[in-house]
Order: sequence, then C-alpha cells, then structure tokens
Amino acid sequence: MSAIRIASAVTCALGAMFSTLPAGQSAEMKSGVGKSGQATIWITGELMPGDSDKFSSAVKQANDAGKYVANVRLDSPGGNLLEGAKIADSIRFGKMSTNVGKTAVCASACFLLFAAGSSKNVSYGAQVGVHGASSENGEETTASGAATVSMAKMAKELGVPPAIIGRMVVTAPSDMVWLSPQDLQSMGTTMMGKPSQTAATGAPLPLEPGQVARQTPQQTRPGDPTNLLPTSKTNAPLTWESFVNDVIEMSARQNGGRANSMRGCQPELKVCINAVMFKMDGTDAMIKVTKDINDKIIRREFCAFNNSGDIRLCLDWDTQQKHRDMKDARGDWSKVADE
Repeated sequence: MSAIRIASAVTCALGAMFSTLPAGQSAEMKSGVGKSGQATIWITGELMPGDSDKFSSAVKQANDAGKYVANVRLDSPGGNLLEGAKIADSIRFGKMSTNVGKTAVCASACFLLFAAGSSKNVSYGAQVGVHGASSENGEETTASGAATVSMAKMAKELGVPPAIIGRMVVTAPSDMVWLSPQDLQSMGTTMMGKPSQTAATGAPLPLEPGQVARQTPQQTRPGDPTNLLPTSKTNAPLTWESFVNDVIEMSARQNGGRANSMRGCQPELKVCINAVMFKMDGTDAMIKVTKDINDKIIRREFCAFNNSGDIRLCLDWDTQQKHRDMKDARGDWSKVADE
C-alpha cells in the first residue's frame, strides 16, 4: 500500500496523479499560538513520505510546551496516501479541528485529513475535492483499485456520507469532483464567510476560541500510527452490506420512503440481477448483484451513469476493476472496455 499514492489534478498535467511527477519537496508544516493560547499547525504542499513523522513531532513539541493543538489548517493538493492516512489518524486521535481557508485547496489524500477533524471549517472560495487512486505510474490497476476501496473505508469510519464516498470510488484519478457547500455541510462542515461568485482573496481564517488546556496535554500516542485504517468503536467498516444499507436508505429518502429497486433475469446467460437505483447530486447510480442459476453471487458492482443514461461506469466491489457498459437501441447492455 505504501507504493500507492494519491495526488491532486492541481499538481500534475491533465490531473494524472502519481510518480510520473518529478520528485518534489514534502509538505511545509509550521505552527503558531493564537490569542486563545492554543496552537495551530499549518500543512501546505504535497504530502510525501516522512510528513506524518513531521506532523507528530510538531504536535509533540507543542504539547511538551504545554500547548494544546486545537486546529490544523490545510492547503494541500494531496500526495502520499499512507502518509495522509497516518496524519488523519493523528488528527482524529488528537481531537483537532480542520480548516480550509479562502484561497486554499484540499484534495485527494488531503481530504482524509480534512474529514478527520473533530470539527470541520471551510471558507467560501476554498476547494475540497475527491477522486480515486492510481498506481505510481499514473495507471488504474488492481492495486490502485484496492487503495481506492481502502480510502473509502477510512472515509466511512470518519463519517463521510455515502454520496461523497460513492463519487470518490467512481471518479477516475485523472478527474476531480469538487464538493459543493451543500456536500460539505452534509458531513458536518461549517461554512465560513460569505458566498462569492468571484475568486476569493483575503487572510486566513482566524483561530477559533476555545479552552486553554489546564494541564500539559498529550495528543500523540507512544510511537506513530502505522495502520492505514483507524479503528473505531462507533463506526462500522465499509463492508458491502453496510454500503448496501446506506444506499437503500438514500434511495428510500429520494423516492417517498421506498427504495427504487429492480430485478431482471437473462435466461440465455442463466443469470439474474438485483439492483437499487439512487441519485448522487442528480447523477443516476446503482448498486447491483448478479447471481447464477444456483443463486450464487457472481458479481457485486457499483455503477454511475452518464447524463444520457446510455453509458455507465461500473466498479467490481470484489476485484476493484472498472469497466464501461453501453446500452443499444433495444435497451440491452454490453461491456465496451475494461479499465
């Protein structure tokens, strides 16, 4: 997994995302103390190997000085997925808030850091984006598909809504889905400032008021977190079953209390399909299960449709491989490409 990287379209040509980039400098991290007496850490730039150690050291240094790190300010296009997961785990463990300022960008692996905040704040004019992973060569492979699923599982544990996770899973690494204020608010984000239809400029957000720690705080664990996925007692991991339940609930909300489900059989192929239809911000999507004549599951898939409804991009839940289907004039679907 350490070989799988997430990077933003902001930092590479045409949004291609990995080690095709020339080696760059790791993210800049600096800290400061506001009037409240609490510390803030700024993370700026691409996340690279070793940055999680730098972040843990910055937190420990503040704690050793008797300061509580209350805020993490983000301006990062993404970077190394494993480093991002480690920093997100530290943010969650330390109960720090996350902030994306007016002209800042937080995309790809940075999104995990943002989602890990005990409270989340985004200024109008900021950009927060999600998409899937690719290999270090910028390709979508089985390994990168597994990395995307791991990222989705972590997002689930961090409380990210299914609609956003769904777009993360189906969006190619060469593309980016920029989240709207409504998307951000659906995950408990506080929007700061005033909406603007022009490019935002201005100073960073002020520090949030808060209680000064009454004793020397400790926000770091012995050693650095090494697991890609944080453990959680309150949030179940993103299994197929939990994902199906989330989709059924969403579909029911969108269809007057009853999920939009369908079933069809293809005798010539000796298979039957069960599916649940739903919408992701106006985009038609579905989950479907294909079974053989013995009721054995052959495939479990998550699909998103184009605007015309005649091409769909599907992700095989078990193999993490993607393929596109096209519908002909008779309404039959046939696979046109593997990705």
